[in-house]
Amino acid sequence: MYRLLIILIPFLFTTHTVHASVAIPYVFVKNHTVDDYKASCQNWSFSLTPDGMLYVANNSGLLAFDGNTWKLYPLPGEEEVTGVTNYNDTIYTRNETMLGRWTYDKEGTLHYHPLNTVPPEVRFTPPPVQIPFTLPKEIEDAQPSAFATNGTYFFIGTLTQGLYITDSDGAILQHLSLQNQLQDNIVRFISVQDTRQIWVALDNGLSQISLDPPITLLGKRSAIGKLANAGLDGEVLYIQTNLGYFKCPLGATSSFVPVTETEARPYLKADTSPVPTVKQLFRDTDVLGIFAQAELVYPAGDGLYWLSIGNEAGLFHAADGIGTLKCRLLFDNYNMNLVTRGRRVIPLNDSLVLVSVMQGTLLINLRELIGNSLGSTPLKVSGLEFADASGVHRLPADMQQISLPHDFREFNAWVGTTIFTSNHQISYKIEGVSSDWSAWQHDGKITFLQLPEGKYELKVRKYVIKGPYPELTLSIEVRPSWYNTVWAWLAYIALAWFLVQTVLRYNLKNLHKEEQAKAEAERQAEQQQMQILKNRMLETELQNKNNELTLRTTALIKRNQAVQSLLEELEKQKEALGERYPNKLYNRMKTLMEETLDNQADWVLFESYFNSTHQNFMDRLRQQYSDLTAGDLRICCLLRMNLSTKEIASLMNVSVRAIELRRYRLRKRLELEGDTNLVDFLMRF
Repeated sequence: MYRLLIILIPFLFTTHTVHASVAIPYVFVKNHTVDDYKASCQNWSFSLTPDGMLYVANNSGLLAFDGNTWKLYPLPGEEEVTGVTNYNDTIYTRNETMLGRWTYDKEGTLHYHPLNTVPPEVRFTPPPVQIPFTLPKEIEDAQPSAFATNGTYFFIGTLTQGLYITDSDGAILQHLSLQNQLQDNIVRFISVQDTRQIWVALDNGLSQISLDPPITLLGKRSAIGKLANAGLDGEVLYIQTNLGYFKCPLGATSSFVPVTETEARPYLKADTSPVPTVKQLFRDTDVLGIFAQAELVYPAGDGLYWLSIGNEAGLFHAADGIGTLKCRLLFDNYNMNLVTRGRRVIPLNDSLVLVSVMQGTLLINLRELIGNSLGSTPLKVSGLEFADASGVHRLPADMQQISLPHDFREFNAWVGTTIFTSNHQISYKIEGVSSDWSAWQHDGKITFLQLPEGKYELKVRKYVIKGPYPELTLSIEVRPSWYNTVWAWLAYIALAWFLVQTVLRYNLKNLHKEEQAKAEAERQAEQQQMQILKNRMLETELQNKNNELTLRTTALIKRNQAVQSLLEELEKQKEALGERYPNKLYNRMKTLMEETLDNQADWVLFESYFNSTHQNFMDRLRQQYSDLTAGDLRICCLLRMNLSTKEIASLMNVSVRAIELRRYRLRKRLELEGDTNLVDFLMRF
C-alpha cells in the first residue's frame, strides 16, 4: 500500500520574494514505493491515457496503474524501459536498443511487439517547456533535469535537490525534497495530469502531487498536540489542544504559533462535545446505512450533523427525524486515522471543518471536496483469472458471465477506477456466500477460493464522497462436476431406466424360471412320488415275490426233507422186513419218492419265481460266465437266496459233500480270490 505524506513547508520561503498575484499552494503528496508496485525503484518517464491509466517506464519493464492495482509487464530479456508514450490507444516504449508497441488482448493483458521504427507522430519526450525567467541559482546548482507547467506554476525537477515549484517570475513557491515530502531527490520526469495533479518519476519511486487539495494537514500532532477545540477570527484559525493554545493564518506559508488562553478563548466554540445518539436524532435509521451505528454525533449547524464510526465520518441533514446524506469521508483514502478518544469534528464555517486525527489537525474544505467528487468515474474490470490443477487460466476482462470449473482453487478479479479520482477504496461481497460487504481496500485485486457449485453474484462498489456507491456486478457460475451435470443426470436417468428395465426383465425371467422350476419341481416331485409309489409297489411286489419264493423254496425244502425222511424210513423198513416187504412195492414206493425229489417242473417253477424276484440274474451270469452249467446256475441262485449248504443239498437231492465240492468248482469258474466270500459276491452281482 502506498504511503501518503502531507506536510506544509512554511520555512522554505524566508529567502525568496513572493508575488502577491500567485497564491502559494498547499501541497498533498502520495508517494509510491517499490513495496507498492513490486518493480525496480528507478523510474524514467510517465504516460497518462485518456481512460485514466498511468504507464511508467521502469528498470524492470512497463508498469501499468489504474488507480488501484499496479501490474508489471517485463520486456523480453528482462531489459529496462527508459521511455513510454501512447498514441491512438497504443502504448509505445523504448530503451537504448529496442523499440516496441504494446496492445491489450481480450483478457486485458498487455503484449509486446518489437518495432524497427515508430510512427512519426509518436513522441517519447514532451514538447520543451518555455521557461520565461532565469533559473534561480539555487535551482541551477541542484542540476535541473525535468520541466513542466500547468499554466500557472512551473515545476522543475533536479538531480540533487528534488522538485521546485515556481511562479512565472521564477520565485520559488515550494521546494519538495527528501527532507520533507518526497522519497528521493533525483527527479527523472514530470507529467502534468491536470492543473492540480502532478506526477513525478524519481530515481527511487514515484510521487503524485496535489496542489491546493481539499484536505490538508495544518499541523502535526508532534508539534501542536491533540485537537480539542477551534474557531475562526476572519482568516485566522485559533485552536486548543492538550499542549495549549495556538493560532495560524489560513495560508500555505503559515504555521501555528502559541498564544495565550486569553487571546484564543473568545474565538473558540462554546461546546464541541458529541450530542445525543443517532436514534434520538433520526427516526428512520435505515437510510443512514453504516452510520446508523455511529459511535459519535457532532452538530454542524443548520440541522447538519457529523456521524462518526470507525475511520469514517458522514455529514447528514436532519429534518423531521429524516436524515439526508450530504457527504461522507473515509480517511483511509488519505492515509489518515481518526483519534480513538477525544475525537473532534469542528465546523469552522459553511465550508471548512477541522478534524482531530492521529497525525495532527486536519482541515477539510467541504465545498471543494464535494465539487471534486462530481462526475465520478465508474468501476472497470481490468483482469480475470482462475487457477485449477492444470494451471492458471485468464478470462476476457469484459466477460459478464463467468463460468468456473467445480474444482477451481482460486479466482482473481482486478477491479480499478482511474488515476483521475482521489477515492480509490473498493469493497465487495459475493451474494450467495455473504450478505455483508468487505472492508474498504485500496488494492483492486479481489481473491476468493473454492466455492460450492451454484450461481453467485460478485458485487463491487467504489467509495465516493456523495451519493450512492457506483457498483458493478459479475455473474459467476461454479459448474458442477461432470458427474453432477444435466447430461450426467440424463445419463443417470437413462442408466437407471436401463437398470430398472434390466432388473425387471431379470426378475420376470427369474420369476418365469422360478415358475417353470416350481412347475418342473412339482412335476418331478409328482413323478418322484409316483416313482416312490411305483417303487414301493415294486418293492412290495418284489417282497411278495421274494416272500413267495422263500415260502415256496422253504416248502420245497421241507417237502424234499420229508420225502428224503420217508425214503430213509423206506430203506429202514426194507432192511428190517427183508423179503417180507415185497420188492415190487418197495421199488414202486422208492421210484415215486425219487421222482418227487427229481421233479423238473419244480425247478422250472423255482426259476420262474427267482427271475421275477432277481431280474436277469441268471442271464447276466450266463453272459459274463459262459462256462457255467445248469447245475452251477441253480447253486448260484440258491446261494443268492442265502440258503445253507444243507438246504441246498436237500433241494438238489445230493449230499452235503457234493454241494461243497460243487461250490469249490464254482469259485474257480467265477475266478474268485481266496479271500472273496462266494455268497457275498453273488449277493452283490
